[in-house]
Order: sequence, then structure tokens, then C-alpha cells
Amino acid sequence: MDQAEYLDRVICNQQIQCVIEVGGRVDEARLARAVRLAYDAEPALGCRFVERRRGPFWQRRDDIDRLVLCTVKDCASAGDVAHGLDEFLLEPGDPRRDPLVRVRVLRGETDTACVKVDHIVADTGGAKDLIYLLCEIYERLGDYPGYEPAANARGDRSLRQVLERVSLPDKLRSLRYANPSAPAWGFPFKGFGCYDQAFAVRRIEPEEFARLKEFGRGRGATVNDCLLAAYFRAFFELARPGPGKRCTIRVPIDLRRYLPGEKAGAVCNLSGQLYATLAMVPGEEFAGTLDRVCRVMGALKANTPGVGAAIVFGAMASPGTYLTSKAYRPMVVQGMKTGKWDPYLSNMGVLSPERLRFGGAPVTGAYFVSPLQCAPGFLLGASTFNERMTLTIGYADASANGPAVERLLDMVCSDLTILEPRLSGADNVKA
Repeated sequence: MDQAEYLDRVICNQQIQCVIEVGGRVDEARLARAVRLAYDAEPALGCRFVERRRGPFWQRRDDIDRLVLCTVKDCASAGDVAHGLDEFLLEPGDPRRDPLVRVRVLRGETDTACVKVDHIVADTGGAKDLIYLLCEIYERLGDYPGYEPAANARGDRSLRQVLERVSLPDKLRSLRYANPSAPAWGFPFKGFGCYDQAFAVRRIEPEEFARLKEFGRGRGATVNDCLLAAYFRAFFELARPGPGKRCTIRVPIDLRRYLPGEKAGAVCNLSGQLYATLAMVPGEEFAGTLDRVCRVMGALKANTPGVGAAIVFGAMASPGTYLTSKAYRPMVVQGMKTGKWDPYLSNMGVLSPERLRFGGAPVTGAYFVSPLQCAPGFLLGASTFNERMTLTIGYADASANGPAVERLLDMVCSDLTILEPRLSGADNVKA
């Protein structure tokens, strides 16, 4: 699973990031100590990825105590905080050299902490576990400055912990849904460079989020179903695949659902994928698209969702990074030539207010920032904290692609806030 994430660096920065807004000050020395202790609590964090033609491996670093893991930047204004946040979010990471986890505190009138986790060591579920671990260590250091967590030296990071709990018939059933058709569409990029990178962000406020959940409940739909329906409709509008053409959106799914307490043995990558496929229906309202999404997702969820795709990914990466990359890179080049590459929708989940704690300083806001993908890749990420949903898209060649990315987010939010009907395939969409 780690190798599969490493190979995606061809088009993705592979940084999972979490922004935590604190209504006060964090103790920077205690936070730095908490980050360092997390490297011992979860030993994989203190490793570097060693690339080999066959059999890359994790190697424990001997320079952990010399690494800069937590920094503080003083900001004179809210604008400086925003600029400092963008600067840190766009910092790249290389798991062969750089720390796998870093924290930046932006100090304005209050503190904003940003946690950066390399996707090679953890997916969103693993990153969330790690962030909760950091907060727990921070809290315990406040009670006892000499606290040291026990090392999770034997924690299982492999897909095996899931597969041993899934029957052979269920694995075979899931494999039937693990091979998507060739991409039929893609985001209409105008620039194909990996420079001039940016993030676009939108928020669904608690009042709007409550209306969305109520609307979904009335139609037997989850928030994720609503989000997927809105994403399909925005892509139909921008990509213009034509009526009847079946198009796919890839939806990562957390495989921890198959484990006791939905908890993995250690911080790790443990995700599969669903391939949601739908055709555009001209003139269709949001409710109609949502009903079709519910039927598609219901069928996918009934067949051990995600396990088959994870098995396929593991098999693809098993020859080693060199041979697998030789097969993967031509696919990316082909996607750039044709403009066809299935988009991703990653609902990164709910961040718990009870577990995001920094002593006496309350956490007033938090959200995940999804990994930034260059063309032909495209990823919309969503996360929720205190009933506020945040949507993020990271993209490159911003001057060329920014207007289309912003328009897509506006269309998604237009449907999710249920402010007015918007017909799929209409020409008069407000952007």
C-alpha cells in the first residue's frame, strides 16, 4: 500500500494536511516535544523510504533528534497568517529525505496549527489517528512533563489485518467491482505544468449543512451521496461528456471499517476505492441525480466495498517501484494527451472536537486539506468539524486552471446548499 502511494507522486504532492484553528496559544515547546515523541510511539514515522528496483523498504533514521519537526511563525496580521498557511501547505515533501510528519504554528492574534503528513506512511484515517495521538501526548505532557508513550513496535501496518477478516467469497465478490473501465472524461485543464500551485477552498456552514443532512435523510441519502451527486453534476457541466456516456468518479474508502473498533494496528495506509459510474441526464435536477447516485453506491457497498481494489493495488505494486512505475507513467502521459483521467472524491471524514485538544486553548475550527494533484489528476476533498464542512482542491498551473476549478467548486456548493434548483446540462449555470 505504501508503494502504491509512492508511485502516485508522479502527479500528486502526496501531502495530507490538517489545519487546526486554536482560540488562544499552544505551548510551542510542549507541542514540539509531542511531535518528537510521536515518532517513537509510531516507529514508522521515524523512517525514511529507501527506493530499490525490487523490494523498497523503510529504514529507521539515525538523525531524528536533529530534524526540525515543529516550527512557529509570527504573523502581524490575518493576511500574514493566510499567506503563511498557503506557504506551508505548498511545501513539498520527499519521503526519501524529509520528515514524514511536520507541524507549523502560525502565531497571529490566536494560533493556527497545520499538521503535514506524507501519504506514503498514512492515508486520511491514519493521519487522523496520528493527529489525535499528538493531541493526547500534548495533554499528557501538560500533566506530567516526563511522559513518554509506549512504542507501537509490533503494530500491523499491512493489508493483511483486513484480508484475514474477509471471507474468500467476499473477496472474490469485491474483485468483480475492482476493475474500472477506461476513463471516459477528465477535468478540462488548460495548463499541464506542475508549477504555480494553489488551493481552492469552500465551506458549507452549520446551518446549510443541517439543511443538507435533512434533505439527504428525506431521500435515504448520506452526506457523501449528496456530495458525490453534486460533484458528478459539476463535472457533467464542465467536462461535457454527452448524454448516455457512462463516466466514473473514484471514491476512496477506509478499510478500517472491517476491523474491531475500526482501528488499525498502527498508523498506515489502509484504503480501497469504489468506482461510481453514472451517465449525464440533460435537464435533471439535483434530487434526480442524487437518487441515481444512491442506487449506484448502494450496489457497490453491498459487495465488500474497497477490498477488491486494495488487493489489485497491492498486486500492481508487488513487483517493486521500478517495474510498476514503468507501467504507470505511460498511463499518465496518455491521460495528458487525451485529457481523460477519472476524478477523485475523498470524503476525509469528521474531525472529533473531543479529541482535538490543546490544553486550555479551545479548538475553534479544523479541516483537512486534500493532496494536490497535477494534470491529468483531479481530487476534491471534504472534511467536517463541528457541523461545518470544508471542501478543498489542490491544483497546478493556477493562472490557467484557477477559473475552472473555482467554477466547479461554486457549482458543487450551489447544489449542496440547496438554495435553488440547478439543471444538469443547462447553459445558464451561475459560476
